[in-house]
Amino acid sequence: MRVSAAAIALSAIAVSSSLLVSPAVAAPSASGSTSIAKASASSARPKKFLNVTAEAEPGKVTFRWQHDGASTTGYVLETALSPFSKTSSSLPKKGRNDRVWAIPASARSFTLSGDQLVTAGAPAGSANHLYYRLFARNANGKGVAAERAYPYLGAVMPKVAAANGQDVRIASFNVRTARATDDARSWLVRRADIADEIITYAPEVTALQEIGPGRADGKVGSTTGHVRQTVSLLDTLKAKGASQYKMVRTTPYVEPGKPTNTQGMRLLYDSTRVSLLSDCSEKTGKRNYSADCSFTLPLLPGDSESLRRRAAYAEFRDLASGKRFFVVSTHLDVRHDKNKKQEKIYNELRRDQMNTIITTMKKINTADRPIVVAGDMNSWQTITVGNGPHDALFADGFEDTAAAPKAVNLQYSTFNAFAKTLHLYPQGYGNRLDLIMTKGFAGVTRFENVTKRTDTSRPSDHNMIVADTVL
Repeated sequence: MRVSAAAIALSAIAVSSSLLVSPAVAAPSASGSTSIAKASASSARPKKFLNVTAEAEPGKVTFRWQHDGASTTGYVLETALSPFSKTSSSLPKKGRNDRVWAIPASARSFTLSGDQLVTAGAPAGSANHLYYRLFARNANGKGVAAERAYPYLGAVMPKVAAANGQDVRIASFNVRTARATDDARSWLVRRADIADEIITYAPEVTALQEIGPGRADGKVGSTTGHVRQTVSLLDTLKAKGASQYKMVRTTPYVEPGKPTNTQGMRLLYDSTRVSLLSDCSEKTGKRNYSADCSFTLPLLPGDSESLRRRAAYAEFRDLASGKRFFVVSTHLDVRHDKNKKQEKIYNELRRDQMNTIITTMKKINTADRPIVVAGDMNSWQTITVGNGPHDALFADGFEDTAAAPKAVNLQYSTFNAFAKTLHLYPQGYGNRLDLIMTKGFAGVTRFENVTKRTDTSRPSDHNMIVADTVL
């Protein structure tokens, strides 16, 4: 589903570049906070920085800078999980999870350890990137200081160590509902492009969203005599010589006529490389619907069933290694609001929805096998109130595959809105509404946000994302 206008407005938080900061920051306290003080006339302002860089390695991030050290009594590194500026009215003065780190005047490098990255909110495996800015300070005996900031906001993502073993390629793809009949290119036009991307990247399992059991032509009504959107993708893959792709379910999860939201959470798999172990019936008796291999997610008090969302799951066996694993496809609540109080409510709802997925899958996955949760979370890191679904998964031991040693196209959002030219995020990290997170895997070797900067015929309003995981 297309992200709401309010959500797009919120995403503007992450796009500012070359942001200047305030002229003075006092010494950081033990809690990591910092107070603002005016420069003393007796404190000469430090010289400009020539350069500031950051390098991420597994378990640490090292910052280096070039500065002559004149009129400098120390340095301060400020980090956060969302953009910040002391001078720009379009950004908050502090980012989410703001931290400051005091550094001696003699230093020209500073390393955040694994424990410090946890404090900063970007531990390895989280794929959280740190926004950062370095300040040179010249303090006098009265506790006030003159200050010089490096004028560019930077960002760096801690990586995980490379893993060895048999890769299992997992994808997630919000393919855009067939019911979006006002789109310039309908589902029946785009489905060939969707199929081509799947064939090109050849995932073993793809978590799909917005591929519903309704009519492929997008019209409301009975599917009798008409192909379903789910089946139309399989037909297109078969026509392109990829009949090995099967779908876990193609029929509705809900009895026809009963209110519900999107039923587009589906799992597509390559039957030559993985086998389906779950028993997922397409029917209830003789009727073409079944709740099998799906479960419902919570709503807010007062919400109607027309807003109800679900998760779809199945267990697979990798035929090359014989190992078993679960995959979950989900599409969380789409609502956002510019009002911070209301936005917190929606963030907590998405967190609750993800916690429901976690707890339900623990009951299903009684042997504690490796598990993938993937889909369109309708959330991203730079929302100032928090990234509830991602944080719920990480807190339960899941790792974000975007932290892979090799990651491609992180500078773009995974949501493209059918734009002909994608916005390039200046700090190098776009908004990832779509996630692939794993638990119980040995690691990940590669992640890709599958997109081009310029494309006049995008397959969907979301990009497919692909992760090479190691069982």
